[in-house]
Amino acid sequence: MRHLVRLEQLSKSYQDAGREHRVLHAIDWAFPQGKFTCLFGRSGSGKSTLLNLISGIDRPTGGRVWIQQDGREVDLTGLTDRQRTLFRRRHIGIVFQFFNLIPTLTVLENVALPVELAGRGEVGRRRAQELLARVGLGDRLHTYPDRLSGGEQQRVAIARALVHDPLLVLADEPTGNLDEGTGDAVLALLLELTRDAGKTLIMATHAREIARHADQVLHLEHGRLVAEG
Repeated sequence: MRHLVRLEQLSKSYQDAGREHRVLHAIDWAFPQGKFTCLFGRSGSGKSTLLNLISGIDRPTGGRVWIQQDGREVDLTGLTDRQRTLFRRRHIGIVFQFFNLIPTLTVLENVALPVELAGRGEVGRRRAQELLARVGLGDRLHTYPDRLSGGEQQRVAIARALVHDPLLVLADEPTGNLDEGTGDAVLALLLELTRDAGKTLIMATHAREIARHADQVLHLEHGRLVAEG
């Protein structure tokens, strides 16, 4: 099976009170293209750290992150900070636990922003409107985030993550701040939108029930990835 993301001896350590704290230990793993991978692990196990390394937000202590683009592997860890930012802006969508919407921008402006930053403003607004209609917020385009419920804000965040048609979608505890019913609805929406578009989705979560929808279920234990089953 063709992979989209490949981790090669990926490691991450932090200095804490003069001592080295190892979070990830020489991980080798491949994430299949167009599939949904569910990532479990206790709090503090390094799930968010792993997603930050895959997205290029953070840099590893050792090893590499490779991402397929146009038939070739791009070494994300070998890029400069600016190059990683541009790559992420064009090819990676991220859904955060805390939504990370810009409070001074409307719903439409928040969703269109990634495409506008890439210099495709008119296309971005049309695409943003289409996605917001798809997530049930077509009538809230000019509303500000503080007027939305938590579930509505996360639906805006999902639309923003998909608006630039990314190669890869990363979701970090996307239902962590939502009640169970709202969280279930948000997860169903995220899966529907990514599967319909054939996207590769990697989700860190504590929601065990989502595992039955995943193509690959992984556990992060003692800094290493272990496949379930």
